[in-house]
Amino acid sequence: MFTVEIRINGSLIIHIYGRNYGKSPKGGSEYEYGYEYYSPELHKVVKGIILHDRDAGVNPLIGKILEDVRKKEAK
Repeated sequence: MFTVEIRINGSLIIHIYGRNYGKSPKGGSEYEYGYEYYSPELHKVVKGIILHDRDAGVNPLIGKILEDVRKKEAK
């Protein structure tokens, strides 16, 4: 489990809660990560599952989550 908070001037603008669900059923080195993205300012929750190689680290993981949220909001 992991959490990420982004604050501006101390005010929470984004909270991400995520969890590693284990190896991807598709095989390879990727793992499935579920997440919940919450924007208190907009009273909005976006949920999803992404694939990520753990060895790549947390920064690309958060980037993938933010990109997935952006795509979902664009629909």
